Amino acid sequence: MTAWARRVAVGAGAAAIAVLAWPAVDPSSTDSLPVSNYPMFARPRPSVNRFPVVVLHDADHGERRLDPREISGTDQPMQAAMTVSQAVREGTAAELCAEIAAALAEPGTIEVVTATYDAIAWFDGDERPIEREVHAACEAGAAP
Repeated sequence: MTAWARRVAVGAGAAAIAVLAWPAVDPSSTDSLPVSNYPMFARPRPSVNRFPVVVLHDADHGERRLDPREISGTDQPMQAAMTVSQAVREGTAAELCAEIAAALAEPGTIEVVTATYDAIAWFDGDERPIEREVHAACEAGAAP
C-alpha cells in the first residue's frame, strides 16, 4: 500500500469514527438527522396528545376501537391512523365512516373520532379521554 493510499484509509477511518462518536459529544441541546440516536425521544413530549380513532358502539352500549384491518384493510396501525387523520383533515370522515360500515358485518354505530388523552393518566390506569370530538357517525352491519 502506498503512502497516499494509507493516508486516505486513515482519513476515512477517522472520519467514520468521528461521525459515529458525534452524538455522544454533540454540544447542541437537540438531536437531529442525519447523525441521530433516536430522534423521536430526543425532545420532551407533551403528556396530552390527540389520536384519530374509529369506534363501534354496539346494541349493548359497549364501545370498542376498530382494528387497523377493519379501518383500512391493513394490519399496519400507522397506516390506519393516517387514513383516519387524512379523512378528518380533508373533511371526508363521513365517506370513510360509510366505507367502513359497508365492510363491517357487525351491527352498531361507527364513529370517526379524535380523542385526546393524558398519557400520564393513561399509564396510571385512567384510560378515559380528556376530550372527544366526533367527526362522523354512521350505522354498520345488516340487520340479522
